[in-house]
Amino acid sequence: MNTILEQLSDMTYREKAAELVDEYVEEHGVLITRSQIHGLRQIAIQQPGAIKSFADHQRERIEKKMETAGGNSRQKLESQAAFWKLVADLCEPNKLPWSPASEADAQMPSHLRESNIPAKADCKTNEERGQRKKLKAEQKQWLDAWNAEHVPTFFQRFCTHYLYHLGKQEATRRD
Repeated sequence: MNTILEQLSDMTYREKAAELVDEYVEEHGVLITRSQIHGLRQIAIQQPGAIKSFADHQRERIEKKMETAGGNSRQKLESQAAFWKLVADLCEPNKLPWSPASEADAQMPSHLRESNIPAKADCKTNEERGQRKKLKAEQKQWLDAWNAEHVPTFFQRFCTHYLYHLGKQEATRRD
């Protein structure tokens, strides 16, 4: 998997991260703080499986603030909520045109794809149920290994590109 990681990291992840961040910044501006981005990076490195719940929690906190906010403040909060929704959507296949999760689906060995694993209801014998259980365990093991290597790599690039925009904004303010 390391060769795939190197290829995806060098090209796909860098390009997709930059594209996603650029689209977000163009539409919403740079409103997420440096400390929040560093928090996202740490979660991605230490607990890649927890990124979605972290992002959902951040978005829920912002949405609570939106209930009492008005005017310009509400608009900023909506933009921040959009950022965390984007991060959460990146953790699920088919929520966006591309995500690390959809890349995992594309790279998964064909025999482990959901479409090639028989449905639970179709398994009539103990042997069929055992084979299904074995394939599901292999699928989970493969996805866990993929996510442990690829999700942190992608989010490192995503956060780095966001910090690039944040740095540009800070430099502009100083001028």
